[in-house]
Amino acid sequence: MRLLTERQKDRLATVLIRTGGLLVILVVVGIVLNIGSEALPLFGSATAGPVETVWRSPSLAAGTDSRREVVWVLGLDAAIRFTGADLPPLSISDRGEVELVAADREIGDLLTAVSAGGTVFVGRVRFTDAWTNGRRSATVGWRPAADPLPLESGPWIGVTANTDDDGNLLLVAWDAAGRSVLARWQAEDEEWSVQPGPPEAGRVVGAAVAQGLATVALIDSPGRLHVYRAEDLTPMTLVGVEEPTAAARFLIGGGTLVAAARDGSVAVVLEVPRLRVENRGRGALDVVGTTIAPGEAVVLPDDEIGRKLASRSDVKLATAPPEWTSVRRLDAAGATPTAIAAASRRRGFAVGGADGSVALYYSTSGRMVLADRWAEAPVRTLAIDPKGDGIVAVVGDDVLRRWVDNPHPEISLRTLFLPVWYEGYAAPKWVWQSTGGSDAFEPKLSVWPLIFGTLKATVYAMLFSVPLALLAAVYVSQLAPPWLQTVVKPTLELMAAVPSVVVGFLAALWLAPRLEDALLAVALAALALPFAVALALLVWRAVPPRLRRALPFGAEIVVLVLSAVAVIASAAALAGPLEMWLFDGDLQRYLFTEWGIRYDQRNSIVVGLALGFAVIPIIFTIAEDACSAVPRALVNASRALGATRWQTAVRLVVPAASPGLFAAVMLGLGRAVGETMIVLMAAGNTPVLDLSVFNGMRTMSAAIAVEIPEAPVGGTLFRVLFLTGTLLFVFTFLLTSLADLVGSHLRKRYARF
Repeated sequence: MRLLTERQKDRLATVLIRTGGLLVILVVVGIVLNIGSEALPLFGSATAGPVETVWRSPSLAAGTDSRREVVWVLGLDAAIRFTGADLPPLSISDRGEVELVAADREIGDLLTAVSAGGTVFVGRVRFTDAWTNGRRSATVGWRPAADPLPLESGPWIGVTANTDDDGNLLLVAWDAAGRSVLARWQAEDEEWSVQPGPPEAGRVVGAAVAQGLATVALIDSPGRLHVYRAEDLTPMTLVGVEEPTAAARFLIGGGTLVAAARDGSVAVVLEVPRLRVENRGRGALDVVGTTIAPGEAVVLPDDEIGRKLASRSDVKLATAPPEWTSVRRLDAAGATPTAIAAASRRRGFAVGGADGSVALYYSTSGRMVLADRWAEAPVRTLAIDPKGDGIVAVVGDDVLRRWVDNPHPEISLRTLFLPVWYEGYAAPKWVWQSTGGSDAFEPKLSVWPLIFGTLKATVYAMLFSVPLALLAAVYVSQLAPPWLQTVVKPTLELMAAVPSVVVGFLAALWLAPRLEDALLAVALAALALPFAVALALLVWRAVPPRLRRALPFGAEIVVLVLSAVAVIASAAALAGPLEMWLFDGDLQRYLFTEWGIRYDQRNSIVVGLALGFAVIPIIFTIAEDACSAVPRALVNASRALGATRWQTAVRLVVPAASPGLFAAVMLGLGRAVGETMIVLMAAGNTPVLDLSVFNGMRTMSAAIAVEIPEAPVGGTLFRVLFLTGTLLFVFTFLLTSLADLVGSHLRKRYARF
């Protein structure tokens, strides 16, 4: 007795198949949503906790330890007191009781204070963990960064200082009359040197010193901002800062200056490197749109000018003083700014206002990530916690603190997809550079270089693979003799079984060096082969029909192969003498010195050949099946009506098989877009925006493979890589959808076949 009837079996199979298909779709959608959800936090705003009052007493500065467990407060009596732990007070002075009048806290917890008598104290509050019987206890100490500096007696009202990696200090102090002094502490000699401030700065009411001690900024009473080279107080050019300035602060690294105007707006000012370009040639020189006459020298922003002109003997390059340029203007958050605090680990900063408002910004993205009012009184000083997860403010006689969750302030749609003017650059750029060699390094995570690299690798691979694969498919299915079909088709299909890591390995370690040695020969062969093939076909057509019919079927392939071999042999023989005659024996050096084109061993040619090798089997197999699927009755009818094999293939088979041919190209395109190992090993992984065939690239898939193992989970780079994976999926999904639409259109158009 049968358990199920045939109809029931059919229904059960239908349910199982539909359920399986639906589950596959749901799994794919779930994977995509999971990948996308990892990227969503990139675009969130900062969150903050309630404002807490931790101290009520007149104070000059405050801060926290790295764990945010202890808050320290500097009082007017030069004593540092602590909340949140049972720690004894510390005195920053070893000269007895001192009355302080001003203090400032810089990046790295450098605390500077000046007394009413004109003595300046510089040092750091250092927390140290001690472990006893498995329990942690915190100890704290005051570590002077320099000896106390006695200044001339006077009503000093402001002081600030910064340091470099060697422990040297640069200090600026100013009094109620606007007089300013600059003092340098030489750590090696352990002594101070003092000099008056620059007279052109006028009556100084504010100052800032860059980390590394390269630059000093001074604000005069009308609000004019002056920038000087710290070494000799040479004035530096300042562009784009017109509004009266209320406060200024250098960010980590010293190449970014934020200037808060009296109207509340904030300007981000970057140090722009410049070069002095002297034309020593006989003719005019055009450099980035500037014409330099013979004998003339011009100072220009160093927008890769040095790299482009370094090899020219008629140009002399010299470093020129940098220019400080306002590149972004951020919205006001409140009333007139009264304090600025810089973050210790990235280029974020907080601005406090006279109305008690506090705003948190990020300089590179130009985002105001948090802004509200903390109190009614003016903000006297601000400090961002060492890890950037909190802010401490002195407002009136109160010390306030607030925790902040601000994980990805450097990311916005603009920084991801549009040019960004980064510190140290002469113009806005698309840059992908996730790691650096110093604590002041700023990650640059524009995904456009990765998108561009993916498109570049795909284009060169398709330029190589599509003509060969489609022409081979048409030839093998319609024109080749049977014996050749049995050789070519299995061989090309076996190519698909070669692991991509093997292809990438051979391309990087075998093909790239040989291509570098035979560059001119390869170029000559690539240029001459199409003409040789056309000439061979013309010669074949010139053979009398009677003689052609006497030759074996498919004999024309022998003529083509012989012509190709002759061209390749000729190119190899002529390359050496031509390179010696035209390029002084070194084509690569000639390209660099004469045209400024740099040849990288792992470049787009290598990627195009290797990736094309991997894509050809996919395109060929599907295209050949599509051509072979054209009914033989149609082919025989065409031949019976007098059409040649070539006419039948071009005018009948190709149009009828066009949906399949297009699908083959789209599938090959999808394979090229998503390929990882070949581009990882053969492309050089240089995220540059350059169409040159002699340069490499970095693709989205290669960036994910290289950087995801080292990216901290939940960090900015981690989430940007997940965003890159989402973009890669969207790109392939759009390609697949386009292929389906075009294929449907072609099937309807050629349905009569």
